Amino acid sequence: MMKQEQILSDVFGFEGLRSGQKEIIELANRGCDILALLSTGAGKSLCYQLPVLNVNGRALVITPLVSLMEDQVAELKRLKIKAVCIHSHLDIREKRMILRQLNRYHFIFCSPEWLATDRARSIISNMQFTHIVIDEAHCISEWGYDFRPHYLLLNELLDYYSEAQVIALTATANDKTIHDIQHLLNRRLTVIDHRTARDNIFLKVMPVHTSHKVEKLMQLLPASGPAIIYFSSKKMCDDVQQQLLSSGFKGMTYHADMSYEERMSVQLSFQNDTIQFVCATSAFGMGINKKNIRTIIHYHVPKSIFQYVQEIGRAGRDGEQSQAILLYHPEDLNIAFKFLEEDRLTEEDLKFYKEGVQLPDEKKEFIHILLRRFSVSVLRQLLNDETAAKYNAVKAMINYGTAKHCLSSQLYDYEGTCEHCEVCQGTHDFEFKTIVKEKRSVLFEEYINSLFKFD
Repeated sequence: MMKQEQILSDVFGFEGLRSGQKEIIELANRGCDILALLSTGAGKSLCYQLPVLNVNGRALVITPLVSLMEDQVAELKRLKIKAVCIHSHLDIREKRMILRQLNRYHFIFCSPEWLATDRARSIISNMQFTHIVIDEAHCISEWGYDFRPHYLLLNELLDYYSEAQVIALTATANDKTIHDIQHLLNRRLTVIDHRTARDNIFLKVMPVHTSHKVEKLMQLLPASGPAIIYFSSKKMCDDVQQQLLSSGFKGMTYHADMSYEERMSVQLSFQNDTIQFVCATSAFGMGINKKNIRTIIHYHVPKSIFQYVQEIGRAGRDGEQSQAILLYHPEDLNIAFKFLEEDRLTEEDLKFYKEGVQLPDEKKEFIHILLRRFSVSVLRQLLNDETAAKYNAVKAMINYGTAKHCLSSQLYDYEGTCEHCEVCQGTHDFEFKTIVKEKRSVLFEEYINSLFKFD
């Protein structure tokens, strides 16, 4: 069996590990259960992939988004590593082929929602895993901005695979979230925090009235390089993208109302530089391995500092100069608070559930899962605490948007002045190149074939 240095060089093409990766992988090689905190773009994936390959093991990798798991599977296949993903968008033939041959793979990617199904449990109960990997582990916390309730059931999986090593990873966590992850997984995890300020991302806040934001985008895009423009509203996402297209800019839109094929087409077009920008909601970008994103623009104020750090971290993964721009206007806060009210689970919802009153299916399932982990009285308190936490998170973005002191200090554990924000360094205008290639119509078909071929 190859030694770690040989795997690192021959398989991944690296001559050495970064300092954060080295400490995490050394602990993993000693068999420790780990919660690893690394900044976006710092190489989290290698921190579980290398330990699994070191022991010729098999990992069940739990990840929240189809685009995230497919991106990682495609990259592993490129490296000739046996990997596969299971999700609801596979057709029956593809799924049957994969399930028949699961024991061939070193890495099996799936969502927590799939794991909660009876079919999944019957399949994986007959398999052996050396590692259970929980990617984007902040999703387990009811305090996270993109909480996924099915993550709360992962303790049942870990109890079943009590001998498997657990590696949880995230770039987004505070002390409360770290506590939640350890408590709700019911595993004693060694926490390794190697998050750092992304000093190649220059931070800017631009006060812009809502009616002038599209005009501001048209001024920014010619020198922005490859860019993601984030929106809170799917309708605004579509409307602004159409206005930009009409003005000669090349870009697409990405949000949850689009079909799987449409979303994959956008992702691949952006990945392959056949468009310059994507107008997107927060679903876009998690785990996208595009290293040359130069600009992240937030059209609306995001719901939390957590969300903002995660999204701007998608810029400059190649280490080159990039920028993050928040187009700030107080009216945006009305949108943020409105979505909080629409999305949150209330005590009234809980009361209706207990009385058998009809609720949307999503809310019913949400409450059903929560009641598997918490008593009614505890859950009531959690709902109140969560509401307060989310309102405070939006208020923290108000402080960022109106800041008179270092922007970095509000995003990272950072003191004093920095060298990469406009408050500390003054206004910096960047001229990033944009090269848009000819689009290939067969791109999506080729990608799907490569993702599911059996070699």
